[in-house]
Amino acid sequence: MRIIYLHQYFNTPDMPGGTRSYELARRLVARGHEVHMVTTWRRHDDRHDWFRSEEAGIQVHWLPVRYSNHMNYGERIRAFLRFAWGASRYASRLQADLVFATSTPLTIALPALAAKQRLGVPMVFEVRDLWPELPIAIGALRNPVLRSAARVSNDRPTMKPQP
Repeated sequence: MRIIYLHQYFNTPDMPGGTRSYELARRLVARGHEVHMVTTWRRHDDRHDWFRSEEAGIQVHWLPVRYSNHMNYGERIRAFLRFAWGASRYASRLQADLVFATSTPLTIALPALAAKQRLGVPMVFEVRDLWPELPIAIGALRNPVLRSAARVSNDRPTMKPQP
């Protein structure tokens, strides 16, 4: 099976941060699947456009997008949207039998939906953050109206019951 795996903050073992997506993708490759990870390159260097590498059999497609925890919320949102836009266009051109996307951020759903629509394949969306508790707790979601809207959207069922 050919799988497009979208994770904006994918890390290999030699990079700082969690490697859950790396481990899952590596195990999928070990079971005979072809995995194309679509992610960001966050190191500061001369790269400005998509490039590709192979990591433990995973075909990794990197888009350089500047990101840091020291950025303000506006800059972070622009980074999320830049990746979402670029990954939507890029992932939709790959061949796949399945699209798998994992958050954070939640904007990763945008390129996943674009690829699903364009390719006509199933999609799995794994939500790994606490919504809306996390953005409220860290002060990213301060507006009371937006907090209420986020809570209401969270209370809606995400899957329709099957007969």
